[in-house]
Amino acid sequence: MRKIGRNYYIYGRVQGVGFRYHTLHWGKEHGLYGYVCNRYDGSVNIKAFGTLQQIQQLEDWLKAGGPVGAKIEYYKSEECHVEKEVVDFHIRHSL
Repeated sequence: MRKIGRNYYIYGRVQGVGFRYHTLHWGKEHGLYGYVCNRYDGSVNIKAFGTLQQIQQLEDWLKAGGPVGAKIEYYKSEECHVEKEVVDFHIRHSL
């Protein structure tokens, strides 16, 4: 199956609530590749690679509010190229 890439910028109460760790576990459970990291402006970045169905599941999860304890006010997303060197889903240091 063809893999696609999607880059998400999530805003709201998304730092200090375990957002990255919940996203890490969610991404691994759903077979995604990519990473999640905090950004210095208080937002969170998710770069996800997977099938169209997997990316849609991630988007549905974000629309439903994401991790318990987080409050997503809004998010932006854009297509991105699949980074072939990324072989799992993990947490990266802040950007």
